[in-house]
Amino acid sequence: MFKFYKVIKGGEVIEIQNPGRYAGWRLGKIFGRLDCKSGMRMKKENRVFFASWQDAIDAGYRPCKKCNPTPKDIY
Repeated sequence: MFKFYKVIKGGEVIEIQNPGRYAGWRLGKIFGRLDCKSGMRMKKENRVFFASWQDAIDAGYRPCKKCNPTPKDIY
């Protein structure tokens, strides 16, 4: 059985098998890369995932100052 993640893509929430490229903190409207130490500490209920950098920006989130995500991040 596969685990599905709710990811924001194009302004809509979709379910996919991978968590997307970025994770955001719902309360502070901050997003970062999935390997960011700050992001790993947030509670799961406050976490949201984004398919792309632009999806996070369009949703009103700002980039994390610690991991400094960019549109060109590659995993």
